[in-house]
Amino acid sequence: MSNAGQSDQLDLHERDKRRIIERLTSAGWKMAEGATILNRASLVYESEQLSLEVTQDDQYRELLLTLVSADGGELTVFPAYGERLDATLEAIIGFQDRISPDNFQDMLRELVAACPEVYFQTEEDDEPRLLTAD
Repeated sequence: MSNAGQSDQLDLHERDKRRIIERLTSAGWKMAEGATILNRASLVYESEQLSLEVTQDDQYRELLLTLVSADGGELTVFPAYGERLDATLEAIIGFQDRISPDNFQDMLRELVAACPEVYFQTEEDDEPRLLTAD
């Protein structure tokens, strides 16, 4: 990649980062511990039943969305938003107060409808798999 291409990619990543922080903080999310110091878009939201964390990937136009229940159960999905950042963020904001351990699959279907390329891993060493609306 040329220096101009790298510069464009960095500019795009920086614009995405600002947009992620702007949209999520306006919806009640807080910066994650250390995110400001590390210059990262990493935010947390506490709903009644789940903790949600969104972190922007350092290299790709992708988010890491982690859901943690009160009993410690955890699931991370990877929305590869590409040109659909706003729709992806709107989907997350749309279900942030409705999501629970009982309905998270339905909420993830809403995410897939907004961002068709959402991946998940069941274990750290597994290959990421595409999440479908089915």
